[in-house]
Amino acid sequence: MKRRKHSPAKSRRGRSEQASHSDQSPVEPSRYYFHAFRAVIAAGIVIRVVVFVHMGYFNNDDHLSVLEYVSRYWLPPHAAQFNQAYHPPLYYFLAALFFRWGNLPAVQGLSLLLSIASLMIIARLLRQLAWVNERIKPWCLALPAFHPQFIMFSLFISNDTLAIFLGALIFYQCRRVQMTPSFSNHFLLAIGLGLGLLTKAVFLVFVAPLLLFIWMTGRRQALPAPRLLSRLASVFAIASLLGSYKYVENFILFGSPTVSNLDFWQWTAEQRPTWIGVRSLFDVNILKLVRDPVVSTSTVHSYPLMIYGSFWYSLIPESTFHGNLIAPFNRLGSMIYLAALGPSFLMAVGASRVGMATIRWGFRTTTERNPSQQNRIIYESTLLLTFLLNFFLIISVGWSYDVWSVFQGRLFFPSYFALILALSAGMEWAESSRLKSNVFRCFMLALIVFFLAYIIIEIWLAVLYPANPLSMNHMPYQIDMNAR
Repeated sequence: MKRRKHSPAKSRRGRSEQASHSDQSPVEPSRYYFHAFRAVIAAGIVIRVVVFVHMGYFNNDDHLSVLEYVSRYWLPPHAAQFNQAYHPPLYYFLAALFFRWGNLPAVQGLSLLLSIASLMIIARLLRQLAWVNERIKPWCLALPAFHPQFIMFSLFISNDTLAIFLGALIFYQCRRVQMTPSFSNHFLLAIGLGLGLLTKAVFLVFVAPLLLFIWMTGRRQALPAPRLLSRLASVFAIASLLGSYKYVENFILFGSPTVSNLDFWQWTAEQRPTWIGVRSLFDVNILKLVRDPVVSTSTVHSYPLMIYGSFWYSLIPESTFHGNLIAPFNRLGSMIYLAALGPSFLMAVGASRVGMATIRWGFRTTTERNPSQQNRIIYESTLLLTFLLNFFLIISVGWSYDVWSVFQGRLFFPSYFALILALSAGMEWAESSRLKSNVFRCFMLALIVFFLAYIIIEIWLAVLYPANPLSMNHMPYQIDMNAR
């Protein structure tokens, strides 16, 4: 019997796995990560539906008074009329249509639709960013898919739901402008920004970064100066005309374009003093949060701990989910705070890498010869700048009014995608070492597990002990602000 000869081509592949691109078989890993990405989307949608079914309508803010007023008179109230009437009116007019159609369940149904749409926009945007590694994309998407605070504040009857959606939509439209810098895409970006300004004042911090983004994108694409200036002027004019209503009204009535319930109501006196000197800015002792997972005298005087705690967990009781007030279930908060150190560190590393890349690009190093790298720097630096301005807005308002409840991580949610990109850049850095990659993936996996455990426990408690879905005051106690 004759021996079958081995193929030379196969022999060469046996000696070297790097013989050709096709020999590396990238299809299967790519398919695996694609399916993982889709599984995260599906899980995120299911979780939102389940939470929607069992959660009450409101957080601690009385948006119902404004909603009922608008649905009755179809006119926006002025800022001092109701506790939440200082907000721009777009959300309330949109919600009033659902309120007239199906009362509060229909309005919260609108929140569910916006929440799912926000997740889908984030997923689509991640898929479109070629520089984000396929292995990293499912981890990045897992953050908005499973993050309980992000999920809950996208499901309340609150203007946060529309603000989160419009924030994601604006960042998505920025990418479309970058890929196709047509007038129609610039027009849609201006509309998105205008609608944001007509929803919540936090979108004021979007204006300067977006104008800078249009300028940098136009310069990179060598647009003639007159056309670039006309684009900038058009976007600014359209967004201003569409979104300036509440700020003009406030200036006419109260002499300031930006006023809030901090200016009109006496409740702020109960939260003073928050500021106890420079240590309020630099107290990062995470063990205080581990020991007291719900807001207390040990954390209320620390700006970083309040922001960190309320971003990752229900540090402030703010919903009908009340496991954070029941031992031993509140120990999940302590574990979430510890597990979140990993992704928080990666976000910090990623943000610093984006910042350094932007500085190097500003000094015109070799990156200017790579269009795709330029696009990445322009896009990521714009989003990072938006987030930083959002951060400084929270710090400045909280410091000037000396009110601890201002330091809430949910105020970052309209610029949430900036944190996802920072996480992506941080994970890209960690991928340079197998040890670093494995360590931080363990942190991420632990955080996801704790998130899911938290949601499961809250659903279980909601089934066993149904709460009043109309409740708005979820704080069962007051904090002694003079205690240390």
